[in-house]
Amino acid sequence: MIHTELKKYFERIHFTGNAAVNIETLKNIHELHPQYITFENIATYTGYVPKVDIESVFNKLVIENRGGYCYEQNVLLKNVLETIGFDVTAHLGRVLWGREKEGKAARTHMLLTVTLSGEKYLVDSGFGTVTLTSPLILQSVNEQITPNGLFQISSNNHIYTLSLIGEENMPIYEFSLEPAEQTDVEVANWYIATNPSSIFRENLIVTKVDVIARYTLNNKSLNIRYNNGTRENIDVINHEDLFILLENVFHINLNNIKDKVVLIKKFIGEA
Repeated sequence: MIHTELKKYFERIHFTGNAAVNIETLKNIHELHPQYITFENIATYTGYVPKVDIESVFNKLVIENRGGYCYEQNVLLKNVLETIGFDVTAHLGRVLWGREKEGKAARTHMLLTVTLSGEKYLVDSGFGTVTLTSPLILQSVNEQITPNGLFQISSNNHIYTLSLIGEENMPIYEFSLEPAEQTDVEVANWYIATNPSSIFRENLIVTKVDVIARYTLNNKSLNIRYNNGTRENIDVINHEDLFILLENVFHINLNNIKDKVVLIKKFIGEA
């Protein structure tokens, strides 16, 4: 990524600070990124395989004002942080969140670690409903406060587990520190986008987070979870309401959705 692209990214996430290699910059970017770049899987929902090379991801998420899922989000974030000067490593983890099947899930979730001043941090802007909004100290066993929730990282035999702390601990995913190459990311992306049983093929999932709440559209239901603990659910009746939400709540540029006809038909149950 060149510095003119970095400037466009900063404009996209409303970052106005001094981009130094320090924890303040890392925290600021990590909080702003998911506020302004929505998690969404419209591409896979409408039958496309998203491109996850940095040029394609930058064009979609920054220039076209679209969102993306974990590979797109974290490929972009990784390149941004590396351009600034951070030491970043990509990894693939196994999703635990909402999993009902027996056995281990495949390693399909992309996440990052950043090493800074001898400390390693978990950094991840791409887990949809519980996306982190702050880096977490990897080796800490303590509960860690973020702007949008309380999290904890536990470890056992070099396997780390990220959990959301609420009325009970809710595991999100597990991972090791084995680096993932770009080719690993591309294979995982292809599998998730084309596997008939993938939730990202059959379900429309769009999420964002801001300073007061998390907003999750799961098919025809919009769930708002406020930071104070209250919740609100809104039914999305038709595709007109869907487009209003995508544009005005999730700030997605509708003109840059590749196949709105397929999106409409699938959303209303005709595809």
